[in-house]
Amino acid sequence: MSTQALNVNATMADAKRGRARRSVWPLVCIVAVALILAGYVSLVLSNAIYLGLSDAKWFLTKSRFWVRFWLTVYTATSATVISLLVGIPAGYALSRFRLPCRALTTTLIDLPVMVPPATVGVFLFGIVGSFPVKHVTELLGIRFAHNPEGVILVQVAVTVAFCARLMKASFDSVNPRFEQVSRSLGASLPATLWRVTLPLAKNGIIASTIVVWARAAAEWEGLMLFVGGTMAKTDVMPFSVYLDWNGGMMGWVVTFSLACVAMAVVSMGAVRLIGGKSYVW
Repeated sequence: MSTQALNVNATMADAKRGRARRSVWPLVCIVAVALILAGYVSLVLSNAIYLGLSDAKWFLTKSRFWVRFWLTVYTATSATVISLLVGIPAGYALSRFRLPCRALTTTLIDLPVMVPPATVGVFLFGIVGSFPVKHVTELLGIRFAHNPEGVILVQVAVTVAFCARLMKASFDSVNPRFEQVSRSLGASLPATLWRVTLPLAKNGIIASTIVVWARAAAEWEGLMLFVGGTMAKTDVMPFSVYLDWNGGMMGWVVTFSLACVAMAVVSMGAVRLIGGKSYVW
C-alpha cells in the first residue's frame, strides 16, 4: 500500500475518532441533566407516596396548614416590598453609577448573600440590642422576638442584598443609550427612570421580585436563632418543617415540605414565563 493511501486511511480514522468523541460529550451532558431531574423527581415522589393521598387531603383541610401558609405569604410579601424599596435604587446605582471603592462596595453588598443565613440572625441580635435601633424600637413599642415583625426583619436582612444584585442585572439589560437620548431631549433623570428605564426593565424587575419573594418565603435558619418558634406567629412553613421534625410529627413535616416545593416550582415557573429572554435567574 502506498504512503498516500496510508495517510488517507489515517486521516479517516482520526476523523472517525473525532466524531465519536464529539458524539459522546453531548450524551454525557444529557445523562447528567437526566440524573439531576431523576433525583429531584424521586425525592418529591417518595415523600408524596410516604404521605399518601388520603393523609394529604386530611392535612390540607386543617386550619394549622392554612394559618402557616398565609403567615408565610404575609411575611414574605412584606419583606419583598421593603427589599424592593431599597433594592431598586441600590441596583440602579450599582448598574449606572461609578461608586467609590467599587470592588469593596460590591463585596460588602454581596456579603449577606454569601454568609450563612443563621449568621445573619446572630448579627441581628447585635443590631437591635445596640444604639440607636434599641432605643427606637423601645420608643415605638416594637418587639422582634416571637413576633411576625421579627420574621419580616430576618427575611429583609437575607434578601435585600440579593434583591439589589438582581435589580442590577435587570438594569444592566437596558441599553444606557436610551436613557441618554431621553436626557438629551430634556427629560429629567426621574422622568427618564419612570418613563424609559423602568418600562424597559419591567420583565426583569418582575422576575427578580418573584425570586426575592421565594427566597424570603424559604428563610428559616435566621428565624430559629433570632425570632424563636411561636405557634401561628413565627412558624412560617419552612420553620414549621424544622419545629415539627423536632416534635416527631412526620406527617406535618412532609406536608409542609411538599408545600414549600410546590411554592418554589410555581415561583420559578413564573420567573421563566414572565422574564422571558430577560430573566435574571
